[in-house]
This record gives sequence, C-alpha cells and structure tokens, in this order.
Amino acid sequence: MNTKNAIHAEPHAVFFDWDGTLADSFLFLHSAHNHVCKALGRPAFDLKAFEGYFGQPREKLYKELYGEKMEEARTHFEHYVLNNHLAGLKPAHGAEDLLKTLYDRRIPCGVVSNKKRNLIEAEIKNFGWDDFFISIVGAGEAEADKPSPAPLLLAVERANLMNIPMKNMWFVGDTDNDLLCAIGAECVTVLIERDHVYEKFSKQHHIDIHRNNCADLNALLLQNRINVLKLDCV
Repeated sequence: MNTKNAIHAEPHAVFFDWDGTLADSFLFLHSAHNHVCKALGRPAFDLKAFEGYFGQPREKLYKELYGEKMEEARTHFEHYVLNNHLAGLKPAHGAEDLLKTLYDRRIPCGVVSNKKRNLIEAEIKNFGWDDFFISIVGAGEAEADKPSPAPLLLAVERANLMNIPMKNMWFVGDTDNDLLCAIGAECVTVLIERDHVYEKFSKQHHIDIHRNNCADLNALLLQNRINVLKLDCV
C-alpha cells in the first residue's frame, strides 16, 4: 500500500473497530474483568497488566486469563456487561464528529468487532448513532473473528460494497488484531494510536495512516477535502 496515496485519497468506505476506537471502553472492560476476578476469588488486574489483553479475540482472552474456569468466567463477564455496558461506555474523543463528517460526505461506514453484535447495536443506539452505519459484524458471525479478515469481508458483503476495490476502503482500529484484519483484506490500515503503540506495531505490521484519536483522523479528512478542492480549482 502506498502511504502517501492512502493519506491523500478520500476513502470510498470506512469500517471501524468498536471498543477502543469509537467507544471508550477500556476502563469499563477493566472493571468487568475485575468483577470476574472477584467472583472467582482471584486477584484483580491493575490497569497496566490489563492493557496487554485489551482487544484480544474472546476465546484467546478467556483461555489466557481464566484457564479451566473460562466458562464460569464467561458467564460472570457477560452478566456484568449486559447489565452495565450502556452506562459504562462513552464515545471516544472525536468519534461523533468523525462519523458526522463521513456521513455528510455520504461515505458508507460499518463496524467490525470481536464483541457480540447485540451489544454493539445497543451501544450504537445508546449513543444515537443508528444512522451512521450500514453494516455491523460482531463476534462469531464470520468463519473466524479478528485478526482474520473474514469479518471485515463479511461486513463489506452485507453493505453491498463488493464493487468497491478493497484498496479504496479504510479499516480503522487500535490493536494489532485490527491491523492484521485490514492487511489480510488488503485495505488501507488506519491505526488509532492508543497508549503510543505505533512504534511497537509499526515494527511488525504495515500501517498506512496513524493518528492519536478520532479527532485527529477527522482533521486529516477535512484537510484532504480542502486539498482536493484546491486541486479542482487549479
């Protein structure tokens, strides 16, 4: 992927990870897993220890964190999330303005997450973002979850965008799983740089665009539009 072209070309469609990208969920999920630890009689995770697990595929996460008690842990976790997620989550910084920019330009958007789809849909509704997305794929809906490209490709199919080349689409996320998903689908990789991970991830994966948050990514899109208008006037 040519980074310069990727940055200066407006996307034809944009797909987003959810937790950590559009939804500020880190502290909530940290609390949810500490609720599980308490229920299982285990020590709580400090924030630093939990960072390494954030955004990992569900099956891998439960197995690594809870071992033989993974099914019991899953029950406690899902009960806590179901009863608290709407109050516990908030939009990520700049996310709503970014989505409004894309919506105003009629650039179709979707969500691809390793979270269950019913939870994502409820959270989208709670944020008042129903109009922004034409496609949502959650955990277990594709043949494999992220980092496989399968859920992203399924989201593209559900959005009826198969006629758009993948190289003209962006996938925006904050973890290495998101980067691998985007790379596998051969679309533009866009990293939201949570906790200064760009230096680490860029040594392992190709990254076309990276920004500190959704507000910075929105500023890039707005600047791109100004540049395009200037070129049109020449």
